[in-house]
Amino acid sequence: MKYKLIRKNVKELLSDIYIINGIDVMGFEVTPTNIITYHHLIKVEDLKMLGFPTDKTMENGIVLTRNAHSYLHMIEETDPEIFYHINQILFLITKEKRLSTIKERNLIQIFLEAFEYRVQDYLKVPSKYLRRTKMS
Repeated sequence: MKYKLIRKNVKELLSDIYIINGIDVMGFEVTPTNIITYHHLIKVEDLKMLGFPTDKTMENGIVLTRNAHSYLHMIEETDPEIFYHINQILFLITKEKRLSTIKERNLIQIFLEAFEYRVQDYLKVPSKYLRRTKMS
């Protein structure tokens, strides 16, 4: 029974670690309409294929706002290389169970800007994905 209680609170526990001053690691502000979501670092499909549990855990996830999460999946579909690099930073942060550094947050911003530059000629990035807060 304890395990289920912990599972229900994973997003809340992760929020305490990874949301800084109401801003997620990708620079998106938490608001009533841009709520916190759970992002599996190793995709659910891959976990299933390998026969691993697909539960939301502290070890295999990070919290992102809804906009950050949907943007990250858009990047995954459009530019897997950029997605890979961002996800590697997220893996490092969660593996070490610590706050992201300003350098890591800035590096994520660089990857997001690189994605936006790469796709500018053929894909319109929705404006909600361009409204990010830079941490300093």
